[in-house]
Amino acid sequence: MSQAAKKEKPKTNGTLLSIKTLFSLFWKLDKAYFFWLVLQALAGAANGLINLVLPKMLLDGINKGWAWDSFLKGLLLFVLVKYLILQALSFLKRQFSLHGEKLQHLVPNAFSQKIMRLPYQSLEDPDVLDLRERAMFPIYNSWVLENLFASFIDMLTGAFTLTGLAVLLYVFSPLFLLALVILCVVASLLSARFIKYMRDQNQELIPVNRRYGYWAGTATVAQHQKEFRVYDLQAVMRDKIAQFTDDIMLWIHRMKVRSANNETLQSLITALMRVMAYGYTALRVFGAQYGPQIQLSDYAVIVMAAENFFSTYQLAFTGLFETLSSIHHLQPFSQFMQLEEMQKAGGKAPEALRTLSFDKVSFAYPKGDRQVLDKVSFEIKAGEKISIVGLNNAGKSTMVKLICRLFEPQEGRILWNGVDIREYDMKAYLKELSCVFQDFYLFPFTIRDNIDPKSKGSEQSILDTLEEVDLLSVISRLDAGLNTYLNKEVWDKATDLSGGEKQKLAIARSLYRPASLVMLDEPTAALDPLAESEVYEHFHQLTRGRTAIFISHRMSSSTFCDRILLLQDGGIAAFDSHANLMRGHNLYRELFLAQAKHFQSGQDVLKDQG
Repeated sequence: MSQAAKKEKPKTNGTLLSIKTLFSLFWKLDKAYFFWLVLQALAGAANGLINLVLPKMLLDGINKGWAWDSFLKGLLLFVLVKYLILQALSFLKRQFSLHGEKLQHLVPNAFSQKIMRLPYQSLEDPDVLDLRERAMFPIYNSWVLENLFASFIDMLTGAFTLTGLAVLLYVFSPLFLLALVILCVVASLLSARFIKYMRDQNQELIPVNRRYGYWAGTATVAQHQKEFRVYDLQAVMRDKIAQFTDDIMLWIHRMKVRSANNETLQSLITALMRVMAYGYTALRVFGAQYGPQIQLSDYAVIVMAAENFFSTYQLAFTGLFETLSSIHHLQPFSQFMQLEEMQKAGGKAPEALRTLSFDKVSFAYPKGDRQVLDKVSFEIKAGEKISIVGLNNAGKSTMVKLICRLFEPQEGRILWNGVDIREYDMKAYLKELSCVFQDFYLFPFTIRDNIDPKSKGSEQSILDTLEEVDLLSVISRLDAGLNTYLNKEVWDKATDLSGGEKQKLAIARSLYRPASLVMLDEPTAALDPLAESEVYEHFHQLTRGRTAIFISHRMSSSTFCDRILLLQDGGIAAFDSHANLMRGHNLYRELFLAQAKHFQSGQDVLKDQG
């Protein structure tokens, strides 16, 4: 295993570390959330406790012989206080809800930002990719965060309410309070067992849900419909979906049975609590045999306090376990957020390219089973056009990514004008590079913004670039021209370019950038033969005299380059001009002649038909 792979291995952590990671993130994203959380919990507790005051106040008033005006004054005072608390609680709930929704949007954004701060090579690590997928599930399924925030408030409100109730019940009878606590603990243990069972069952259901989602999603994807109809796959898809539906329904049945059993046990404990509360409190009203005699008004308060204590304990306990359960679901997310980020690069600003050198560079992918590059050394000079060729997986695209600092070599150095590229400021260095990657991506922006995202150039310069790649006529036919959006899945009034047109646009984006090094990785794969030929013929004009690195599986494309870099078995088998390589016996000559043979066969067929 490479050192880089070891370095990026996800850290193991427990619940406490996950709690610390999550709360630190929430605090960083929205500190006000915790302020409203505590205030709502306090208001909720006050709202529950004040309900105990009314019965006692009314009964005490009757016993003291209150006049109607005194009785009404007391009642109005209570109503006013209750109204103010309810209004405050409504306001606090609204504020807490708004900040909770804010966090539900900020947390996925923080996850995306974290991905962009990771070293690119870690995203090639299978362990990190697996962790990312497991972290994404709870984050992009909002019920996890929603449940977490709801359980926060239940737990904290319950804790504040229990404190007030416990003080009241302790004054009434410490042993009575102890008996209530014991019943609550038994009920909570039953709840804990049920919640653990549910959590384990949910984990078992995740792969079933994932497969169900895959089959159900595949059946609705537009580009799959041709195959479904041509090969009559509707019945096959229906059977696959039905199979997973049956599994899910069986799981739901088991959950309902287990839930009903748990509710029955909880009801028995609740009934026992009520018998104890009503019976013991009534004995205290009728005499002092089991403790100091109490008034009828105290009876109402104690009975209600006991009821509230039991229900509030269940609420707080459920909130605690729901919180822990949500944190358990979020553990992969917290682990992902702890991954090491890109180290800060040097602060030097690079000049335009004069020389680019590989000095004994070695590289292997994370968890890879082979060395892709092994002590590779070569030098490119300014203005040269270099073609990199080799068999599949020879390391051609890897070399481009190393130059872009998406990867870092395990050994050796890459030198820009004689300076290790790691000593340069990352943003300043990347400004000197322009790339068309093999798996390029066009963003759902306008055509203008895809080519010039920061709007630094003129419209005419964009049009000139489009004309050079023979795309201007296509863009001119669009109603909005350069302001046409791409991707109809995002925008209503958008255009979907063909594969070849998209590739031309990617080439235009690369050539428009004022970089001193242009790298084109399979830039003509989606182009038709005529368009490909035009790109080759105008290659020198398109690159405008800049240094260029060109990668293609078509050997004929190498003929317009100054030198060909031949990669073979992790090293450089040759680095020379096309003419010189064709004079010797090497892999490049074999590949070129093999492709030329097929091309010649095609010419012979056309000649015979002519």
